[in-house]
Amino acid sequence: MSLGEYGYKLQRACQHYLPQRSLNIRPPGKATLRGRALVSYLPLPLLGDPAFFRGHSNVWESSEIVRIFNRLGYVVDLIAWDDSAFLPVTPYDVVFDIHRNLLRCSSEKTKAIFHVTGSNPEFSNQAEALRLQDLKVRRGETICTRRSVGADDLKKFAEGLARANLITLIGNEVTAATFTDDIQCKIRPVVATGSFLPETVKSPESGPTSSEFLWFNGGGAVLKGLDLVLEVFARHPELTLHVVGPYLKERDFVDAYRTELFKTPNIKSHGFLFPADSRFMKIASRVGAFINPSCSEGISTAAITCMQAGMIAVISKNCGISLSDQAGFLLTECTVAAIENAVLAVAAMEYDSWRSMSEKAGRFAREKYSRTAFSRLMEEAIVSVLE
Repeated sequence: MSLGEYGYKLQRACQHYLPQRSLNIRPPGKATLRGRALVSYLPLPLLGDPAFFRGHSNVWESSEIVRIFNRLGYVVDLIAWDDSAFLPVTPYDVVFDIHRNLLRCSSEKTKAIFHVTGSNPEFSNQAEALRLQDLKVRRGETICTRRSVGADDLKKFAEGLARANLITLIGNEVTAATFTDDIQCKIRPVVATGSFLPETVKSPESGPTSSEFLWFNGGGAVLKGLDLVLEVFARHPELTLHVVGPYLKERDFVDAYRTELFKTPNIKSHGFLFPADSRFMKIASRVGAFINPSCSEGISTAAITCMQAGMIAVISKNCGISLSDQAGFLLTECTVAAIENAVLAVAAMEYDSWRSMSEKAGRFAREKYSRTAFSRLMEEAIVSVLE
């Protein structure tokens, strides 16, 4: 395990016992001060640049938001999004919050920015419920909900939307459409960034192939479509599927798909891996395409990461990526049959066509979902409400 990964795990452990706050972060040099801002998102890393952290890319994004406010002349207090014990000492000119602190830490004169990283949670709750219901009909399996947002958080979320002067949304027009018209008029879409990867993905002598695929995602196996993907590859022993994510913690799901996960030779179950882990990079060097039939996202960071590593995309429209048809396949529906057709289309591609699409997928993701693009769009959004 690398130094960055140790730091990441240490920081996560510390957050359980002591709120991590970085207060009075001042602009560098002799910049003219414009006011004071509160950012309620994720703590700064304990050591090194956030690129060393092998977790979600939002670690870097939170740090960059602080830097943007500093560049604009604001002294920043940074707290964790779930830090309910923090009490403001003085009024803030602007509050940037991801979920729970917007109303509590702002006054009538405060510019309120509500940062939304996913679809409307009411939409997401319904989408996951429909997936679980479909699974029960299809296989007779009852799986617990994993990503459902409870009534109290739904209420706080709705209050944040109503209070906000500006809503920065990680998503595209599909994501924005999950909100009502009165909320959409306050939305400024911004992009997500991919997880940290080494600059190059070194391929073995054989190189990646169009017959090896990857499912790589976060929690909520059914919401992310892992059940559908497993059923597809169980039908096709000539193809290989690598499965990476925290799904092993979802015991009822693992029990329901034990045969596919552990007793089907062409399906390789790896469990959770950090994207820059050497084991993940070894898989990435072999895989020709990835599959993400998620039913609710903001913008799928996992999808961005895979594309930036040069994998062809097979994704749902709800992944929040406005996909070029030269970079992959956008699923018209997320059924076993539709996913199977897309997978077989990738597997049947001639080498030159596959290689061309792989290169275009990498270029598309590295340009559109770069750190530079995130910083530019986020700064433009923040400036729009401050002015």
